[in-house]
Amino acid sequence: MKKIIILVLFCALSINLLAQYSTKQRFEFAHHLIKSNDFDEALIELKLLENKTSSDSLYYLKGWSLYSLKQLESSAQNLQKVKPESSFYHKSHFFAAYNYAHTKNYNDAKQVLMKIELDQKLVQLKNFEISGIALLERDLNTYETSRLKTTEILPSLQFEVVNLNKLHASIKNRKPKKMWLAGLMSAVVPGSGKIYAGKTGEGIASMLMVASTGLITWENHRKLGIRNFKTILFGSIFTIFYVGNIYGSVFSVKISNEEFNHEMDQKILFNIHIPLRNIFD
Repeated sequence: MKKIIILVLFCALSINLLAQYSTKQRFEFAHHLIKSNDFDEALIELKLLENKTSSDSLYYLKGWSLYSLKQLESSAQNLQKVKPESSFYHKSHFFAAYNYAHTKNYNDAKQVLMKIELDQKLVQLKNFEISGIALLERDLNTYETSRLKTTEILPSLQFEVVNLNKLHASIKNRKPKKMWLAGLMSAVVPGSGKIYAGKTGEGIASMLMVASTGLITWENHRKLGIRNFKTILFGSIFTIFYVGNIYGSVFSVKISNEEFNHEMDQKILFNIHIPLRNIFD
């Protein structure tokens, strides 16, 4: 009877050790795949581990793989699960906040940052990220009150703080172009609204098309009368070009404003991303 009990205990212990060894091997293999940039394969391995463990390492590796694959919202959700006692805690939560900022979930990004339990040396990084998010939201007042002073910051943040201040100045000093004004300008002088929007070439082209079809219409009207087929044809073409020139000017201003905001957003995200990679990699 004793021998049977000992045999059963030995088998149970062996199975447990084998399972642990297998889990450890899978983690090591997943880590190797991530280092080799095989993130899809790493996620497959990590998926197999989900039924066996819910460790911080699992959430970190899964979150980092998803981050590398640009699946930022899913990445943030996994990185947030890493607990404070983990060595990956600060990196995981700072990158979770960045992922939310990149996907325009600014409130979630700020909430993650506010909840991070910080070492003193990371307080400035937290404040820097919060000021960057304020700039993404175009909350210029919050940015001005929360931004770091260049005389007080760590060397690892100085260059990015200067860049962020320059972007703030660009946003603050730019006067957004008005769509109604572009439409009005093009109604009075065809093409001028597009020139106002910064599309000089398109504005000149619109001006020439509207002017040429208008002159042809007037000439046919003068020689052949208003009911002549050519007058009606060229008059219709002139009307299409004239109305299109007004609509195009309004649309050009809309696109110009969107392009400026997109460019600023990309530069802000780039600047708040660099310190994360420098500090945590």
